[in-house]
Amino acid sequence: MRSPSAAPRAAATLDVRRHNVAALLRALLREGPAPRIDLAERLSLSSGATTRITAELTRAGLLEELPALPSRDAGRPRVPLDLASARFHAVGIHVGLRRTTIGLVDLRGRLVGEAVRIAHDGELDPAVVVAEAAERVAELAADTSARILGTGFTTVGRVDAASGRIREQDVLGWTDVDIPALAAGRFPGLLVVESTQRALCRAEMWFGADQGVQDFVHLFIGNVIGAGLVVGRELYHGQGEGAGQIAHLPLSRPAQMPCECGRGGCLMSVAGDRAVVARAVREGLLREGQSVHDLAELARGGDALADYLLRDRARAIGEAVVIVMDLLAPDQVIIFGTPLLVPDHITEIRGEARRWVRREFDADKVIKPSALDDNAPVISAATCVLERFYADPFALIG
Repeated sequence: MRSPSAAPRAAATLDVRRHNVAALLRALLREGPAPRIDLAERLSLSSGATTRITAELTRAGLLEELPALPSRDAGRPRVPLDLASARFHAVGIHVGLRRTTIGLVDLRGRLVGEAVRIAHDGELDPAVVVAEAAERVAELAADTSARILGTGFTTVGRVDAASGRIREQDVLGWTDVDIPALAAGRFPGLLVVESTQRALCRAEMWFGADQGVQDFVHLFIGNVIGAGLVVGRELYHGQGEGAGQIAHLPLSRPAQMPCECGRGGCLMSVAGDRAVVARAVREGLLREGQSVHDLAELARGGDALADYLLRDRARAIGEAVVIVMDLLAPDQVIIFGTPLLVPDHITEIRGEARRWVRREFDADKVIKPSALDDNAPVISAATCVLERFYADPFALIG
């Protein structure tokens, strides 16, 4: 008969095992392939424990051996281990105003193949958007031999990650949309619903350039605008999942289009994609139906007015950054989205901060472009699943 303390001891042993398994995979993710002996040293594990863990992970298909390295002495060659990135993928789905973008992402946060884009063409009914996404995901899953760990579903707005409900998405006109209910099990694996702002923060922490930064604000600027806040490497959600709703932050500049909130001079109505395009149309630079990408192409080609409009927009974003910096004093403010279509325009954002922030700081180090590429919305959605995987791999793969 087992003693009364046997069950707690077994649970504690299981927790240690889970911790060590996850730590080993994260070490390979962050530091690259390594022989078993190096992994043991990095993680302060015995050689026996490391051998048992790597054997278990190899049997599960999560690790693969690379060609042997020369020995440091007369001993056996060292065989590096690496993540078997191609064997396991996560699905990323990002729903924007004009399109839904879908892709497969490997264990290192890299897009596999090309992203699939579904134009909305004015159809924003959430049931239709989810159904069309499910069809495309099924096609992607059928075309890969990799195992799908789960599906991340994101959009900008106020999202209750615990329930999977989109509480409010002004631009799409969504209110209290139950994504898991609409999906009805049609997405493979674990379904994680998250705001784009927080998902991008997760991707920056896992796959971005400055992974050691403790506190940062991530600004997403496009057809919609939002922010994610990380404090001590932890996402801040706020009351009612409302942290980061900066689209209606009041600025001192005139609105370029009416705002949904009924006020003028909001960040969205001054610096959102639709606002700058509306201004360019009034100036005769763009036709109805063209986008901020067309405006950026003109600016890159030397059009002075296009360049001015985008620089002026960047200065408006800079004003919002000043408010964020004065309020929160983060280590970094990371800019992501269409303001980076002309990379030099980030200097305008930094210039506004230098002008108005009332303390000394290095604008080049504090205000930075995202290290993530144009596929970041899809990769960040998938990161919501990958984060769960790296916390407890066997909970997802069984």
